[in-house]
Amino acid sequence: MKTLRRALHYFRPELPLLGGVFVLMVLATGANLLKPWPLALIVDSVLGDKPLPAWLAQWLPAEDKSAQVAALALLVFGLHAVQGALNALHNFISIKIGLRGLARVRNEVFDRLQRLSLRFHQNQNAGELIHRAAWDTFAFQTLFQQGVVTLLAASLSLVLMVWVMWRLNVSLTGVALATVPLLVLSIQFFGKKMGKRSAVAQRADSQVTTLIQQGISAVALNQSFTREDAANERFRAQTALAQGARLSQHGWEVLYGLMILLAFGVGTAALVWWGAQEVLRGELTTGQLLIFLAYLAQLFEPLSQLSNVGATVASAGANAERVFEILDTPADVTEAPGARAVVGRTRGGASTGAGDRTAAGVPSTGRIEFADVQFSYTPERPVLRGISFAVAPGESLAIIGPSGVGKTTLLYLLPRFFDPAAGGIKLDGVDLRELRLKDLRQQIAFVFQEPILLPATIAENIAFGRPGATAAEIETAARRANADAFIRTLPRQYETVVGDGAARLSVGEKQRLTLARAFLKDAPILLLDEPTSALDGESEALVVASLNELMRGRTTLVVAHRLSTIQQMDKVLVIEAGRVKEIGRPADLLDSHGYYARLTQPPERRHD
Repeated sequence: MKTLRRALHYFRPELPLLGGVFVLMVLATGANLLKPWPLALIVDSVLGDKPLPAWLAQWLPAEDKSAQVAALALLVFGLHAVQGALNALHNFISIKIGLRGLARVRNEVFDRLQRLSLRFHQNQNAGELIHRAAWDTFAFQTLFQQGVVTLLAASLSLVLMVWVMWRLNVSLTGVALATVPLLVLSIQFFGKKMGKRSAVAQRADSQVTTLIQQGISAVALNQSFTREDAANERFRAQTALAQGARLSQHGWEVLYGLMILLAFGVGTAALVWWGAQEVLRGELTTGQLLIFLAYLAQLFEPLSQLSNVGATVASAGANAERVFEILDTPADVTEAPGARAVVGRTRGGASTGAGDRTAAGVPSTGRIEFADVQFSYTPERPVLRGISFAVAPGESLAIIGPSGVGKTTLLYLLPRFFDPAAGGIKLDGVDLRELRLKDLRQQIAFVFQEPILLPATIAENIAFGRPGATAAEIETAARRANADAFIRTLPRQYETVVGDGAARLSVGEKQRLTLARAFLKDAPILLLDEPTSALDGESEALVVASLNELMRGRTTLVVAHRLSTIQQMDKVLVIEAGRVKEIGRPADLLDSHGYYARLTQPPERRHD
């Protein structure tokens, strides 16, 4: 019930519409209750000897039986039509409310995924997250439409029908209600079983989604190593597990349906026998029996719906719990209350953070300080151990060291993709955790090792960090990144769509677009994570030329492995075993005979 209550919170803005749905339900139920009465009047009064009710007799021909039957038959059609229209209207509004709630929860899940730190995403399976965000969220719509709305409609119909049946015949109503305890017990017992198996089945299906995603992304790898059969076998094994999990879930659902059907069968047989006896004793008219039997059939429909609500809520509730696991994940990178604004140069000389009224702004010059910074992804495997250094405004620093020592992690700490476990990082003397997160990240342009392009136009990709940029500003940034020339050769130039499923670019062309993005952002701090590692000689020359201009006047930290890049930096920071081993100007470090000095030696003379 806690999950259901929490899920329904997303539908609270639609309470006025829900009130309208309830009114339509009452009217539709009333029309439904009236449907058997014209048939009873035909049997008892037109075909039989019982006089017509006075209120109806004045509207029907007194002697023309055929006309009376035609009029009552037309009334039957009218009641069916009215009920159908009312049901259609309240169903449409219910669907509309359900879709609005679904949109709300999906928006919240997506927003949460965007704001959770990289630590969370690195520890999660992307396919699993996609399945939860795209498919498990449907559970909220199901809980509302097939849970709440069905419960409301079925309960309303059941209460009104029982009241009318009670007025017709007390004993027969008691026989009908005798099946309710059996239904309730079935709902409680089978609901728990189905809920557990639904959760297992959802996890198995999520893994299928994960393997599909992995298989698509690794097609080239599988084909190059002729591992298609192994990938297929792994996928078949998982689909078999998913099939077994779903079969177990649906098996309990089938058994549950069988128990409900048997309960209804017993109730129907008892009611038919008892009602026939009362007709034979003259305690009921034939028309009244027909009304009661019609209500009896209609009574079982809401009872059946109520019995299915348990299975629906159990299954959808398990899916909703998987969504709430994402929403309840605590953020390990948060903004402190009263965080300070950052006033710095971005966007062609404009300032950010200006106009702040809640906290004193921090003027940003780009000075960076690491003080005894420690970090680990898992407690047993520390990555950074007491890192301390400083970078002056406008100074460039190359970060080098063996693979896996935490060079990229060090860069990720600056925009607070992670927070250090101990120690502190300061921007112009202020700890990063005291600054507004958005302001801090506006001071930083990050060029990743793997170029990231969105499925959008080239102009939109360049202007990603500055959506309001003019076409002239975008083209200027592209020229400074040595990208304008190849862009002009494309069919639609700056309006060419790139990214997944669109125009294909080389790695070097993609990297130049990401550099153009950094030029346009014009942030005072530049972070580069091995931006030339995957480039050929010609592409590297163009990218390096762009990098040299981009770094000018900016505080720059570069994770580098190519000596040509390292030698151009003001300082070199050597990290080994998670600690600072050397720091200084490239020329000075040549005399230290350390890692950097060995790096400058020919490959055959290195002894790393």
